[in-house]
Amino acid sequence: MTEPPEKAGIPGLPPALETKLLDIPDEKFAEVVRLLERVRDHPDVRQTFATIRPRLIQTRPDRRPTLKRVLCMPFEDVLESPGGRGKVEQPLGRIERRTIEPVWRLVAERADQAAFEQLDHQVRETAPGNRNALLNIGRVLWPMAAGILHAAAAENGSLRGDAPLRRQVEEIAGLLDIGLIVEALKSDLSPKPVPALEEEHTDAIERAAQAAARQAPDTVYGLLRIAAARLATPADLLTVLPDLDLGRAKRDLPAILSRLGGLVVGHLEERIARPDGAGDAPPIPPEEAVVLAEQLLASVTATGAAMERRSDPAYRGRLDAVKRAVGAMVSGSVLKTAATGILSAVPAPPLAGPPVVDEPAQIAAEDHARALRRSAGLAEALGLQQPVDDTLKAMGNGLIEQAQALLDAYPRLMAHPDDADAAETNLYYVLRLLEMVAGPGKAESLRLAIMASTAGRYDD
Repeated sequence: MTEPPEKAGIPGLPPALETKLLDIPDEKFAEVVRLLERVRDHPDVRQTFATIRPRLIQTRPDRRPTLKRVLCMPFEDVLESPGGRGKVEQPLGRIERRTIEPVWRLVAERADQAAFEQLDHQVRETAPGNRNALLNIGRVLWPMAAGILHAAAAENGSLRGDAPLRRQVEEIAGLLDIGLIVEALKSDLSPKPVPALEEEHTDAIERAAQAAARQAPDTVYGLLRIAAARLATPADLLTVLPDLDLGRAKRDLPAILSRLGGLVVGHLEERIARPDGAGDAPPIPPEEAVVLAEQLLASVTATGAAMERRSDPAYRGRLDAVKRAVGAMVSGSVLKTAATGILSAVPAPPLAGPPVVDEPAQIAAEDHARALRRSAGLAEALGLQQPVDDTLKAMGNGLIEQAQALLDAYPRLMAHPDDADAAETNLYYVLRLLEMVAGPGKAESLRLAIMASTAGRYDD
């Protein structure tokens, strides 16, 4: 039997302990999560779950199933969720997390209580990870909930006055209508995110769309939203969509493609509008900026090609704006910060005392140098060819100057082994950075100079 909250000893976790849960080993974290779930309805415990949700998403420990969680399964891929560094992850065609409670309340209050309690009993008897049992529960729960939500969205009741909530409740109801089809498609498009859309994936999407169309043609668009949300590059779906047989929804293909194209463009606009996260989140690191730029540029290219194929120029200006914003992000996070991120990591020769070796600064500088070199592959498409070339050249010249200063100071440090070791470490750190930004040719010249300068120390 579940302990009452007042005896469980869990509620009221201090903030310091909540933060600690983000750092403990995975096995211990999973154990604490299982304990917390025994009293998850306590307000303090709900707050704790909100705090640790990013790690829950990352580690995905087997959690005790609940009826509310089963209810959310068909639309969980489009639920917004907390991400790293204070961000809120915005999936394609997102449904706000705030909708869960009113949706759950409507279903719990209006469902046949005997059937609802039977389902709740079944889910409490289900072991974590037993997906087949959860699907059997969903087979009954999802159509029941869909009917309740369709009725609630159509009436002038609790949803009146909140148009966004009402719209999202209707979207959730549509996905619950085809819950089993959605879950089958999720299995075919796993693990998430699917890196590239292969033939087996497009076949699975086509089969699922035809099944949804047989049930209700207007559910196909929602199903395709789920499919796109499971792809690393959602715009890939736009590329293959015109060639898919949507069955009874075939005549709706132009409208579906237009809506999905708008959704993808809107998602791109959202992603580039908030790359740094919300509030006081720290600036996006250079390597993250380049990875995001690569993803967004691939999506812009695929989306633009798909829209051109449909002779639909409506989004061309918006896509161009996204591309300009991507270029501005790369410029701000990688190019303009290069001197601070790379050159400042190289310590100046000490006027007195031992040299300083700053390994964390070197690691960060190498990350920045990799991002700078990687941005060269995006430069032409983003209109940054000259700025990238100029930055690489400036970083190369700056590192050579710094290396020469270190070489000039080396002879006076040779008499002290520890000082000489530190000086050589710094020289080879500069060598590694130079190879990253200027290439092996420039780095080879420096390597020979370092060997010539340090050779005397090791002569017998």
